Amino acid sequence: MKLVVAIGLMFLFPFTKVLGQGILPKKILWAQIDASNLINVKSKTKVALKKNTAFVFISPECPLCRNYMLVLNDLCKKYPQVNIIGIVPGKSYTLEDIKQFAENYNAGFDIYLDKDKTFTKILNAKVTPETVVIDQNGNVRYRGLIDNWQAKLGVKRKVITDHYLDDALHGINTETYKYVETTPLGCLINDL
Repeated sequence: MKLVVAIGLMFLFPFTKVLGQGILPKKILWAQIDASNLINVKSKTKVALKKNTAFVFISPECPLCRNYMLVLNDLCKKYPQVNIIGIVPGKSYTLEDIKQFAENYNAGFDIYLDKDKTFTKILNAKVTPETVVIDQNGNVRYRGLIDNWQAKLGVKRKVITDHYLDDALHGINTETYKYVETTPLGCLINDL
């Protein structure tokens, strides 16, 4: 009996990377992204598929999101080969509200409205800001915080020591980069 269990575990071991992520297989994930009803607030373009992409869930009213706009703009310049996309989930904001937010903070990346939160549910985002990095093959490579500036809600570090999103974007095309997950802190995504 122990031998059967051991053989069964050895068979499952190669799949732990995929199963541990808790996501759908990569081909279905890209198909779901393509089928989602995301509305680009600047133009009528759709999300570029099969490209290294960092999805950042943001809210125009969230103080953390406002504070991180400069960091996200800097990452866009540092990693032009990666598609950084802002996602505003829910019905709380109009396209004009989001356009104004993008202009006020000089967003150097496209921002999409996920009005019915279909895409938000696909990626299981819970707070803003929250980041999900997907490589060109559709594998989730990182999920969580942008960095560790926010120690806990209401408490900020004087010195940022971990740059999670930057590290994920830097290592996205390396074979040795392992999936990393941190617990995001921020404003809860509401049901509106």
